[in-house]
Amino acid sequence: VWHRRSGKDKTVIANLAKRIMERVGTYYYALPTYSQSRKVIWLGADKSGFKFLDHFPKEIVKSVNQSDMIIEFINGSRLQLIGADNIDRIVGTNPIGVVFSEYSLMKPDVWNFLTPILRENDGWAVFIMTPRGINHAYDLMKTVEHDPKWFVQTLTVEDTKTLTEEQLEEARQEMPNDLFKQEYYCTFLDNG
Repeated sequence: VWHRRSGKDKTVIANLAKRIMERVGTYYYALPTYSQSRKVIWLGADKSGFKFLDHFPKEIVKSVNQSDMIIEFINGSRLQLIGADNIDRIVGTNPIGVVFSEYSLMKPDVWNFLTPILRENDGWAVFIMTPRGINHAYDLMKTVEHDPKWFVQTLTVEDTKTLTEEQLEEARQEMPNDLFKQEYYCTFLDNG
């Protein structure tokens, strides 16, 4: 659970390139909708203009399918960007790793449907989010936060120092206080 604009996707994608080469299999990167997956990750870049997909060195990429947003790697692994809005398209598939980006905005069933697959495959999942009220994402975090099989981390703007004091004060003045606390201090609020 990291604050808005903290580099959640960039951090996970940088690590994903290593994971994909360590174990051959299918990996999914899910956002709440298919179009978000295309805009945010497939076509997206960080604030310096570095494209997210450039975290996968050309030397390890075998092929790229632009229309289906699939990258095949030289070791036989594949990464597919998906939308969690149509879970029926992915039920019955066989991923060994899934990233749920903006999990707090997804339907809770997406995790319920993929859990049995990942359990059978000795797979893993990463949930990255900024709070959006007390919902399924909050419940999952509270359920697993003391479980040694899970890693849970919350980083606020105070932890990352990604904004200057002036930028933070400007944001505080421009938005409602509860929204400011949610977006920058990772506060889970009933009315989030």
